[in-house]
Amino acid sequence: MKGVICEETARLGSQVYHNRLRAVVLTGSLARDEGTFVKDEAGVRLLGDAEFLLVFDPRVALPKAGDVAVIRQKVEERILRRGVRADVTLSAVKPNYLQRLPPSIFGYELLACGKIVAGDADVLGLIPRFTLADIPLQDAWRLLANRLVEQLETVDELLGGRPTLSPDAHYRTVKLYLDMATSLLVFLGGYAPTYEARARSLTQLAEMAAPTPLPFPLSRFAKDVSGWTAWKLNGYGVVADADRTFWERAIGYAEALWAWELAHLHERNGDTALMASLIRHQPLSARLRGWAHVVRQRGWHRSWRLWPRWLRQASQGSPRHLVYRAASTFVFELNAGADTPRLRSVVRRVRRDLPVATPAGGVEDDSPSALAATILANYRSFLRETRA
Repeated sequence: MKGVICEETARLGSQVYHNRLRAVVLTGSLARDEGTFVKDEAGVRLLGDAEFLLVFDPRVALPKAGDVAVIRQKVEERILRRGVRADVTLSAVKPNYLQRLPPSIFGYELLACGKIVAGDADVLGLIPRFTLADIPLQDAWRLLANRLVEQLETVDELLGGRPTLSPDAHYRTVKLYLDMATSLLVFLGGYAPTYEARARSLTQLAEMAAPTPLPFPLSRFAKDVSGWTAWKLNGYGVVADADRTFWERAIGYAEALWAWELAHLHERNGDTALMASLIRHQPLSARLRGWAHVVRQRGWHRSWRLWPRWLRQASQGSPRHLVYRAASTFVFELNAGADTPRLRSVVRRVRRDLPVATPAGGVEDDSPSALAATILANYRSFLRETRA
């Protein structure tokens, strides 16, 4: 099934772009042979995404995002005709993207596990070499933040008090567990580039005396991570049944880890505040890069009505940090109780952090469901395609 996905992506990429395309690179869990295929009533499905980098010749212009989206859709259609449902992510880059890749979890896993499925077999050699110790702690914290934002994808069932999780909510919770382990291990110096190796590293750490106070006892957490790692790597199975308490326990771990990691990050800043300190100590250049990306995405002339809001927000922090603060506040409040009146009380406060506070239609909706959708829209538009 992995072969089908790679074959169709490489074939269509070569047919469309010919010699403009230098290489097609598989990344993510599928590249690590850790993708999860399940059977359901409609057949075989890949949980999560199949992620590819399309590396273009440096002398040609990158294709427009809309054109890449059409190619992605056609790849998914071809895969479906061969019996596999899979969401495919295609990122068009030039070789200098790889040459400038900073030390990060993504970069380390791409170096260690990335697979060339077409083209230049040496293209990953463009990535600068770095060690595990070079991965910034902020990168690990950002991974945790991204997984928290993704919990909002299934917010309607969480708001509705559904007693059992849907397959999508279940899988997002499993991913949260596994990447909480990833994030924590970077902070503890035990990170490894695969889920299986991380589960072993976490178990070993749980059996040792902790060198520093931890956000929670490791023994139970390590057992949970090992169990869900085994489920994810089982290869070909069925979606597990899980009740809401599984999600609540995961968010409880996440909230403790979130505070613990922030404490470690602002210790480096010499401050005692948490998220506010992290935002305040971010370099101005980093903030400006983030806001420049927001302006480009929305269009300089089309977004003039938002300029006063963005100028005010730029003095408070980067788009990334503000969206993360909004998402984490909402998710942790949701875990405290899906009582709608209580959640409504935080909607307006959380909405102030968002670069764009209203949906495309321009009508502000104070419902928790609408706020979750707005947070996700900001995340997809302004955070996902940049590291700023």
